[in-house]
Amino acid sequence: MRALFNLLTFLLTTVAFLGGAFFILVRLFSSINFSPDTKAWKETLRRLREKLQQQAGSTLVPWDKEMFSLLSLNQISTKKGGWMDSTYSGTFTTIYHEPVLAYAGRKSGANGVLVARTSDREFIFRQKGKEIEIWINSQPFGVLVDGTLLSAGRTSQLLAQFNANSEESQLPVLLGNNTAAAISNPDKKNSPNPRALTLLRDLTPDEENALLALALVKMIR
Repeated sequence: MRALFNLLTFLLTTVAFLGGAFFILVRLFSSINFSPDTKAWKETLRRLREKLQQQAGSTLVPWDKEMFSLLSLNQISTKKGGWMDSTYSGTFTTIYHEPVLAYAGRKSGANGVLVARTSDREFIFRQKGKEIEIWINSQPFGVLVDGTLLSAGRTSQLLAQFNANSEESQLPVLLGNNTAAAISNPDKKNSPNPRALTLLRDLTPDEENALLALALVKMIR
């Protein structure tokens, strides 16, 4: 009887050890995928783009200036990441229930990568702790830290700013020298078909990109 007990104890210990080792390896290789300028990073982007193609294809409605006021917080085709496959994805619709913005991402602890696209542009977000690096159409755009978006490069000019942790239903966004827009707080939906953004003035192309980048960070969890 004691021999059987010892055997069971050994087997359970071995299984627990192998399971722990496997979990550590999965987390390790996942974090490697989030390091730019590596084959693993490029492979991660390829798979996420492939996921977006399978998910949205050419179904996204054309993006134009009117879409800023038509974009809603509602999503379709959402998928949460699991233990074996950490990929999550979804598609935001307009207030008329048209697919307009698709995304797919992976996360490992405080690190992650997210690819999102409209019909005319692609966003890549690389999160490392509290810092998020942003590319638009494969070009460096900015770095987001604690709600402050700075331009990429040595100049690091202020592009936009908002309070991502606010509990208010509307989050004012500073663009340039004034508050130019507001992002609706997904946690404070006040209607079944809430608009995601409110514009307070016309925006330049760079301001549009900055606003949409901030909105994506807030809308996608």
